[in-house]
Amino acid sequence: MTNHAINFQSVVDEIRETGRTDGPEPSLVTVDAPDVIDVCRQLFNALESRTDPTTCEFYLHPNNRRVLERRLLADELAVESMPFLERQLWTDVSMPEDVILFMHPDAVTLGGSVIGDHPVGVGRIRDD
Repeated sequence: MTNHAINFQSVVDEIRETGRTDGPEPSLVTVDAPDVIDVCRQLFNALESRTDPTTCEFYLHPNNRRVLERRLLADELAVESMPFLERQLWTDVSMPEDVILFMHPDAVTLGGSVIGDHPVGVGRIRDD
């Protein structure tokens, strides 16, 4: 890894700029949903057919992780029916609050360039 701070806002911007969403094997998969759980679920499902999702990890803002945890507790949701919850959840304050990344740890460079060996999922939490 690195001992330098990673600016996830820059990483997200670069992913959006360099990722391909077209062609037979797009390197970038995007989803839109009104809440954290829906975004995570859609990202997991979107990448499931393209790569082994058990090798992927989520990257999100700490506030989104708190929202996710509160929803799971308050709504008493069936965790076993959400396989995405078995994935690692990394948080960083530099992550945009409306974005969740789901990707293999080596899918992008530290600068955010999509390498292309693994697809990258970018989810946006909509303000409905």
